[in-house]
Amino acid sequence: MSAPKPLTATPPALLSWSENGEPVAENFDDVYFSVDGGLAETKAVFLQGCGLPDAWQGARVFVIGEHGFGSGLNFLAAWALWLETAKSGQRLHFLSVEAFPLCIEQLRRALDKFPTLKPLADQLIAKWPDRVKGVHRLHFGAVVLTLFYTDIDHALVDMDARINAWFLDGFSPAKNPNMWSDKVFVQMAKLSAPLARVASFTVAGHVRRGLAAAGFTVEKKPGFGRKRERLEAVFAGGLRPKQTTAISNTPVIIGGGIAGASLVHAFNLRGITPTLIEPHSDLKTAASGNPAGLVMPKLDLQDRPESRFYNAAYLYALSIYRQYGTVLREGVLHMATSEKEAERFAKIAAYQALPEHEMRAVTRGEAESMLGHKITTQYGGLYFPSALTISPLASTQNLSKNCTHIQARTAHLKCQDGVWQVLDGAGEILAKTDALFVCNGANIQDLWSADVRFTRGQICWGDSAQSGKALIAGNYAAPYENGMLLGATHDHVGAGENTKTNAADTAEIIAQYAANTGQKIDNKNWQARAAVRVTTRNTLPIAGQAENDLFVLSGLGSRGLMMAPLLGEALVCKALGEPSPLDIKTQMRFGLS
Repeated sequence: MSAPKPLTATPPALLSWSENGEPVAENFDDVYFSVDGGLAETKAVFLQGCGLPDAWQGARVFVIGEHGFGSGLNFLAAWALWLETAKSGQRLHFLSVEAFPLCIEQLRRALDKFPTLKPLADQLIAKWPDRVKGVHRLHFGAVVLTLFYTDIDHALVDMDARINAWFLDGFSPAKNPNMWSDKVFVQMAKLSAPLARVASFTVAGHVRRGLAAAGFTVEKKPGFGRKRERLEAVFAGGLRPKQTTAISNTPVIIGGGIAGASLVHAFNLRGITPTLIEPHSDLKTAASGNPAGLVMPKLDLQDRPESRFYNAAYLYALSIYRQYGTVLREGVLHMATSEKEAERFAKIAAYQALPEHEMRAVTRGEAESMLGHKITTQYGGLYFPSALTISPLASTQNLSKNCTHIQARTAHLKCQDGVWQVLDGAGEILAKTDALFVCNGANIQDLWSADVRFTRGQICWGDSAQSGKALIAGNYAAPYENGMLLGATHDHVGAGENTKTNAADTAEIIAQYAANTGQKIDNKNWQARAAVRVTTRNTLPIAGQAENDLFVLSGLGSRGLMMAPLLGEALVCKALGEPSPLDIKTQMRFGLS
């Protein structure tokens, strides 16, 4: 058996620049833009070639698939046209595959050539995920970009979508044959909606024959600029999405923690106001009610579907909390506390799965300078400049404020004639829906037979002179108002809330912090809080459709703040029939594909 592959960044785009400042791909010996005008070619070949904007008129959701994101010029042009022509309530999904993504500086330099698109280009650059492996979802109002950073074969096999229009814009078939293989065309057919349109600059014979063999009706059309011909095609087959219109009843979410709040937010992005059933009036539930918490990446050395998901989810969460949450501080230090951990951190830093502006190695001395005090560990660590300390309570409340809140405890679920009924302990119906989401944390087994485990975590907080940068060294310390929050215990418990605190746990947390940092804390008048984490046996989250129109989001463990936003987006997309931000392999790993 071969050794596991390490998780690294995607391969870089190797560029040179022409005399007039346009990018050239050195590894493919091909240009990114037509010499006759890149934007004009995009409009003539791809937008007009796929019948846009007429093709998306009347569509609630329209989906474009693209081979070769490159500089993003096609995406920006489609976005600009959408802003000019789409109606309120419509959504555009743009799914694009790129095996060699540009870095931020390359992207900025390439798009400087198109000043009319600058307002949109600046938004794209601000959210650019650089070369982080995985599937990345970027929101721009009613326009949603999903980037697949992998080779074309893997990307198409892993897409969960129905495509209405295809932009085939890889480098020349003669120079990049993998992008134009028969296998690619067959997979395109599997992903295509009825009457899906295809457009490309090339009319190479094997491309036309491959598309025709896969079920597309191919035509040559007059070309753009110096190209005599271009290609258009239509797919006569295809499967319609499961859900082509909005769900018929108001979606119902059980559980008001960060999982439920993320679902509310994802529905709100689509103009839908769900019902949230939660027994706490202030949504102060489980760890989501803590006054401070860390949004950190989950580090993994191996290149696995879940490893790529963790990094993509981290970047997505940062974007969501910066826009909609309550951020207390940026930057987190994670210091090694053993030789084994230090060796692991060194490998992670060397593989650089996250770019340097997101993660870098630091020495003990550098960490002490950043903290403003000494630490007892003899090892270095990792610094995450973009990692956040947030208020989970305030962020959860922000994300879920646009919902109908029913303050009640759900006791039973019943499905009758395809409609789910949510009942309280007296058997009274609290709500009915054909889209039910169960994410009630420590009480998950009351409603769904989840194979999960529970751990109780107690935190404590109060005034302290040590209130600087967030630190993980054994346990964690997060800045909170004029003081600091410390956490947390990890005791195995049974199901239920188990929120009783005890002084011994607080003393243990503070003692561990003192041992790892050498800093003593006066904990007079400190407060404490306990909550229960839900984990699975394989430590992966549960996120998917359990049965007809019943969705489950659970098992987030201690990484709920990081994982919930993207998982909430994924479940809402599944319920509405929109393209998923998760590849199919990841969905399968989470157990409910």
